[in-house]
Parts: sequence; C-alpha cells; structure tokens
Amino acid sequence: MSGTAPLSIKEELHSNSPALDMSSKLFNKQNSALSTTILIRSELSSSSSSLNDSGQQLVNKRVVNSCLWSTVIFSINFVSSILVINLAKWIYVKHHFPNLTLTTINFFVTFFLLLGCLQAKLFTYAKLPIFSMLPVSACFGGFIAFSNLSLQYNTVGTYQLIKLQVTPTVMIISWLFFKAHYSLPIVISFIPVFIGTLISTYYDLQLNVFGLFCALISVIFTAFYQILVEYYQKAYNCDSLQLLFYQAPLSGLILLFFLPFFEPISDLSKFMTYDMMFLILLCGVVAFFVNFSIFWVIGNLSAVAYNMIGHSKTLLIIFIGSFIFHEPLNQRQIFGLCFTMLGVFLYSYFKYIRKPSK
Repeated sequence: MSGTAPLSIKEELHSNSPALDMSSKLFNKQNSALSTTILIRSELSSSSSSLNDSGQQLVNKRVVNSCLWSTVIFSINFVSSILVINLAKWIYVKHHFPNLTLTTINFFVTFFLLLGCLQAKLFTYAKLPIFSMLPVSACFGGFIAFSNLSLQYNTVGTYQLIKLQVTPTVMIISWLFFKAHYSLPIVISFIPVFIGTLISTYYDLQLNVFGLFCALISVIFTAFYQILVEYYQKAYNCDSLQLLFYQAPLSGLILLFFLPFFEPISDLSKFMTYDMMFLILLCGVVAFFVNFSIFWVIGNLSAVAYNMIGHSKTLLIIFIGSFIFHEPLNQRQIFGLCFTMLGVFLYSYFKYIRKPSK
C-alpha cells in the first residue's frame, strides 16, 4: 500500500514541541505579568493604607492642637475680662490714680502690643483712611472713658448691670435710624432686664449720682460704637483687630487732648513708684488681652456659647467685686440681679436658640 506511515506518539510530540514551548513561554509570561500586577496592587494598597493612616494622624493632631489653642484663648479671655475690671477698680479706689490718664495709657499700651502682633503676623495690616476712623475712635474713647468713670464711682454690681442696657439701646437706635425690626419675644425679654436693673440700682446703698450719669453716657457711647464698628467692617472690608489698630492710638490722642482740662499732669509725679507703674502697665496688658482675645472668641464660638460665657462672667465679676471691695449686696439688690439675669437668658434663648422662622 502506498502512502506515509502514521507517526509514533514520541515523534508526534517531538514534532509539536516548538508549539508547546511557545505556549509554555506565553503561559509563564502571563503568570509573571499577573504576579507583578498583584504585587503592584498589594504595594499600592499598602501605600494607600499608610497614607490614610498618616493623613488621619495629621487630622487628629490638628484637632488636638485646635482644641488646646481654643482652651488657652478662651481661658485668657475669661480670666482677663474679670481681672481687668477688678484691677482698674483697685487702682482707682485704693491708689486714687486719675481715671482718664489710665484709660489713655491703656490705649497706647494696646497699640504697641498690636504692633508686636502685626510683626508676628497674628493679623494682617489693612490700609484705612485715618480721617474716616475719627468718629468710631471718638466713640471708642468715650465708651471706655465713661465706662471707667462709672466703674470708679459706682459699685461693681451697678456698673455691670447698667452695662446690660447696651443691647436694648442698640436695638432702639437701630429701630429709630435704620428701620430695624425685632420679634415680640425679644422685645418683651428686655422688660425684666430694665426692671431688675432699676430695682438693684435704686437699692444700692452706695449709689453715686455722678457715677450713674457716667454709666448712662457710657451706654450711649457703647451702643453707637457697636453700630459704627459693624458699619466700618462692612464698608472697608476689615476685621475688628485691623480696626482696633487704628482706633487705639486715635482714641488715645483724642483723650490726650482733653486730659489737661480734667486731670492736671503735675499730680502724676506722686504716682511714679515701681509698684504703681507695674500696676498701671499690668492693667494695660490685661486690657489688651481682653480686646485681642474677644475677637477670637466671637469668631470661633457659637453665639449661644459666647452669650452664656458673657453672662457667667457678669455674675462672677459682680460677686468677686462685692467681696474684694466690701460692697455687700442686700436682698433687694440680689432680687434685682436675678430678675435682670432672667431677662438676659430669655433674650439669649429667643435670639439664638429659638430663632423665628424667616
């Protein structure tokens, strides 16, 4: 029979070996590529996990640092607000240091410390028109000067309670001149504030008519100052510290002009002692910390928290001042104080917690 004989199995495998070798090599390459891909993915996953862990640690570190910084600033504001009032009262009552002179010194101390903060880049400089700053600086100087006169001639309790009339005064001015409207609960909440202050002031055994006059003038100056600050910040696109950088020296210069007419400079020589100069400088530094920290507190705390802190400071200032300066509160004054604080808490509730729907 003609034809070719069939190949044996060995010969057939031998003849197909190039194809098998090619398939084997291709399979090995695919396995190698797959292994490499798995290895890369594993490394990427490990790297991503490591990055996530480091990122989370960085976030946690920032949160902790922010909380620590917040606690420090809040503590500075709380302590300095209480300390500056009692320290200034001590300088007036125990050492009879001239009121306007201390106020003027505090303005210039604040300005020089703000210069240091500017160099440390704690806030940025804003170029503002100096002559336009005169109205707000005059109100700032008037409100601080008359507040200090009120503190000098009134008890700490009367001084603090009359200060609470600033908010309703701002509301009245805004309603008269800017057509602002307020809800009925907010308006009603100031009835106990006014009545409580009236009761406590009337039964103050150390009530001083001149001190009461200064307190009322300071309320008017403070109300206009707060309205002007809000207007200036919007008009010139600046924050409170940038505004204070102009206000402090201008207010100091304005008071410096009136100083010789009310407080003869020749009387200052008797206060040139190291202890007295230390107290005056300390008062200026503490006043600066109050001004500096309050802007941070307002910007970083909720309105409710800020107001509750303010109310607790009011009560502490009254009771500490009553103890230090031997200004005991009688039962009627305590009732007036409690009635006033009831109105203040009601205002905070209706203003910030139970906001009227728009």
